[in-house]
Amino acid sequence: MRKKIIFTLLVVWMTFLTIPALAEPGVSHGKVVGTEFNVIQVRDDHRRISWFWMGHRTHFESRVPFFGDRVRIEYVKDKLGRNAVTRITILGR
Repeated sequence: MRKKIIFTLLVVWMTFLTIPALAEPGVSHGKVVGTEFNVIQVRDDHRRISWFWMGHRTHFESRVPFFGDRVRIEYVKDKLGRNAVTRITILGR
């Protein structure tokens, strides 16, 4: 009986150790250079292109961004390591 309790507590403790930490939100500013289905490509001020995944939880401030729009994107890393968009704000053309 005592071994079962210790084993159960050990399993619970190991489960808590394997849970990933909470995601830190990130912010990116840039110009939309491409879209493909639910993926948006944004070029930042340093000319680096980043991919962002839009899903059903993405909040648009006004409308879906088009090519050439300047945008501000708030994102988190999802469980698959992708940049999952939480909010998109269009800053202008």
